[in-house]
Amino acid sequence: MRKAWIIVLLVLGFSAAAGQSLSLSGTWRVQLDPNDRGIEQHSFNTLQGTPVTLPGTLDEAGIGTPTVGSRYGILSRRHEYIGPAWYCRTIEVPKAWAEQPVELYLERVMWASEVWVDGVRKGRQDGLGTPHIHPLGRLTPGKHLLAIRIDNRMQYNIGDKGHCYGEYTQIIWNGVVGRLELRPVKPWGVLHLTPDAENRTLTIRHDSIAPHQRLSYRITDPRGGAVAFRIEQQTADRTTLRMKDSILHWDEFSPSLYTLEITSGHGKKQLREEVTFGFRTVRSIGSKILINDRPTLLRGNLDCVHFPLSGYPSCSQQEWERIFSIYKQHGLNHVRFHSWCPPEAAFSAADKLGIYIQAEVLWIDWWMSVVNPERPEMTTLGLPRGLGENPSAEAYVPAELLRMTQSYGNHPSFLMICIGNELGNSDFGLMQRWTDSLRALYPERLYAVSTARTVTPTDQYMVTHHYPGAGNTYGLRTAGTDFDWESTYAKTAVPTLAHELGQYPVYPLWSEIDKYTGVLEARNLTELRELARQNGLTALDTAFHQASGAMQTLLYKANIEALLRTPSCAGYQLLSMTDYSGQGEALVGWLDSFWDSKGIVEADTFRQYGGAVVPLARFDRYVWESTDTLTLKVEVANYGSSTLHSPIRWTLAAPGDTLGKGTLAPMTLPQGDLTRCGTLTLPLHTVTRAAQYTLTLELPGTPYRNQWNLWIYPPLQPLRHSILITDTLDAQTLDTLRNGASVLLLAHRAGSHETTTPLAFTPLFWSNSFFPGQSTKTLGLLIDPTHPALQAFPTASHSDWQWEPLCHGSAFNLNRFPTLRPIVGPISDFHINDRLASLFECRVGQGKVMVCGHDIGNNPSPSAKQLLYSLLRYMSGPDFAPTDTLTPDQLLALLAAQPSTENVPICTYTLLCDGTETETTPCSGERIEVKITTPNGILGDLQVTFSDDTQGEMAVEGRTYPIQAGNNTLFVMREDTNDGSVTFRATAKPGTRLTLTRCELIPRQ
Repeated sequence: MRKAWIIVLLVLGFSAAAGQSLSLSGTWRVQLDPNDRGIEQHSFNTLQGTPVTLPGTLDEAGIGTPTVGSRYGILSRRHEYIGPAWYCRTIEVPKAWAEQPVELYLERVMWASEVWVDGVRKGRQDGLGTPHIHPLGRLTPGKHLLAIRIDNRMQYNIGDKGHCYGEYTQIIWNGVVGRLELRPVKPWGVLHLTPDAENRTLTIRHDSIAPHQRLSYRITDPRGGAVAFRIEQQTADRTTLRMKDSILHWDEFSPSLYTLEITSGHGKKQLREEVTFGFRTVRSIGSKILINDRPTLLRGNLDCVHFPLSGYPSCSQQEWERIFSIYKQHGLNHVRFHSWCPPEAAFSAADKLGIYIQAEVLWIDWWMSVVNPERPEMTTLGLPRGLGENPSAEAYVPAELLRMTQSYGNHPSFLMICIGNELGNSDFGLMQRWTDSLRALYPERLYAVSTARTVTPTDQYMVTHHYPGAGNTYGLRTAGTDFDWESTYAKTAVPTLAHELGQYPVYPLWSEIDKYTGVLEARNLTELRELARQNGLTALDTAFHQASGAMQTLLYKANIEALLRTPSCAGYQLLSMTDYSGQGEALVGWLDSFWDSKGIVEADTFRQYGGAVVPLARFDRYVWESTDTLTLKVEVANYGSSTLHSPIRWTLAAPGDTLGKGTLAPMTLPQGDLTRCGTLTLPLHTVTRAAQYTLTLELPGTPYRNQWNLWIYPPLQPLRHSILITDTLDAQTLDTLRNGASVLLLAHRAGSHETTTPLAFTPLFWSNSFFPGQSTKTLGLLIDPTHPALQAFPTASHSDWQWEPLCHGSAFNLNRFPTLRPIVGPISDFHINDRLASLFECRVGQGKVMVCGHDIGNNPSPSAKQLLYSLLRYMSGPDFAPTDTLTPDQLLALLAAQPSTENVPICTYTLLCDGTETETTPCSGERIEVKITTPNGILGDLQVTFSDDTQGEMAVEGRTYPIQAGNNTLFVMREDTNDGSVTFRATAKPGTRLTLTRCELIPRQ
């Protein structure tokens, strides 16, 4: 029989009174149940209690215990309640729902909800990232008493350090947020759509339908027109529709959305549901992720539940569209929801705007399973063990994964799913089985077991900072751009993304404290502001903020471009665009926690290197001399929608001085690839004064351009002076000052632990409070670029690449000298708030001294020679007239000799061989264990050496590796050492013995 193409047009005849749902938003009554006696006291049978508005939370209603003081490292709730709470109200079931099964829909609850109707218990739900849907059966039309018991205590032992449950960002709130409604049960149950663009089909899976029921379908295209289709195949639980015409794909460039409308019944008994979907395919081949067969670079950001006014994620699509519009403005196309799953509104907004989502369930790692008595804020609720040794969490995780997939799986934006973050102490075999089962049912997205730990055969992609057997996935190798990470990514078995790229803190603006007008207060920031006030720094917050923010921008750009120069890299995930308000105030964003700009970098500027098409330049250094010939290689990373054909225009210029310009001949720039476009050479001999130049590459007639700062120094002119240059503040130096002469004190080795802070070019990692063991304590430099001492050393007010070779040495603590003004001052981390100076001048007696903590004496770099020249030129002229004064004793106290630390170990080792402690290596046995005591939160490489005949398996913090004869290098993460220790174990192959000759942890900066 000939099949006809049909357009199904439905007339929706049900009355408004019948409706598809009944909103229960409004006033409810709530009773707290801190002693958990509500069930035995029949709290479900009463309308007593305090009026409260739902959707909403107890925190928003001001219900709970008022809090005082600040919480360590996090924002403070104004009110707090953790325990059961009873929410009750009267509902009225419409007459049109007579004999119709109904259900209660609660869009988001933390954590468990139980429901009673007229005193009869109806059931329990406990999803954290998914709606709670309670079947209520058939209710007679008229009034009923509805009671909901919500318990925000931990229901399954997953701890409180992940973002689905905890107080780092989202709070442990109690209430219902999002949609809260009563609705008829639809006979088709959960719909699962499988669009097939190649065959122009849509397969609809649903619950089995009774023979007497008929389902009708209507499909609307992205322009709102009806789509012609025919029913290709139909069974009781599955229907396949074939479209007549060609379809439009959904992706980041053209997020084309279709709507399926499904109905059953007629008149007042008619039920209807609309589902938005898109024709999108995704697969991984080699090192690439292909979306609709187009190689895609995922340019992503971590979302860690930042909603500081409410303390819970927004369920408003409008709000998520605002957030994802900011992504798009910056050129990003991807979001990773770190250890949590967002509500429906986020998926719908991502569908509309073309954002690729990775959703997760939880975070459990080794350090969460142990008590940390020295740092109680690090001790995790429940001390959760890894999956495989945690029956409680094992009952929750696979069920939540299934709920997530069923709730949000029809959204084309739902591209990737992962069980969770850094599941280092979990059973990867068990998690693979869960993942394989889910993937078999729902193959429409990519699956991974865990980020940043073991790579399994199940993984279709990987997100990590260190790929086992291949190496690190990102970082800065040199103060130049002629490097990449292809040596790592070329060895990966699946497409791999750089994990949590960035984490560079920025000094806060204290005015931000006033923005916390909701359920959370920034009492912690208020205390840090007071620390700044004590050292006279509060008025410098804007300057510190801008300078540390400029440093952050510099490093994000350098890291991203290094990955763009890596052809086999599948993408990156930034941590992050926004500040992270927990974990010790990790203020790492260029946007604040409200998604508002901090004035650090404009979206248009970020998009030059963070967008889909980026011109790139490879050069081996940022600082050049005029005797050099500049050589650079031009490349273009094209992850846009199509192949381009374009010339490339270049210029190298400073204000009033164009050193060179030109255009490379038009060439083809294939989509999804990195193209090497040519090499430029330019003699620099015409430069006669030290200057900063800007290199610009652009594709004419397009928005694609990129820029880099370069510094070019001419040969130094002879300089006659009578300045004493010394690295020692001894009697001769003091006599010189007493006699009225000038001294340049090269003080990079001066000072003591109490009076100095080590210089560093890059800022400290994440948070000094969360990772206190790291040696860097600063956030870049604040520089006075107008000071005449720097006249021959061009600089902005913040560190840039010409300062990189200079950032070795000491910064001096000026807390006791509030009037002493730095020329260059490292920015002390806001948890410390010291007044620091690495370059300052003062009078001592009749003399004048310039104190330089930067190593410029024996430093061969052009930057060091140029800065030394600039200082001496200034000091030998009439402008050298310091207004600040120190006594000789004050200068001596500030620059007191610093004992050598070159051979002082920062780690201690306890070596066990077959259970017996031994003092030295080599040692032999069947089992070897090394317990290493470390500073909290250091990063490093564990160098382990075995004799040539050694065979077996070794592990660091539970991550296992085969033993290689000779030297083995094992990556040690900050999370491994955040409890102040790391454990290495080795086990011999049965029938053999191990011989360990060396075990040493080498810290990284």
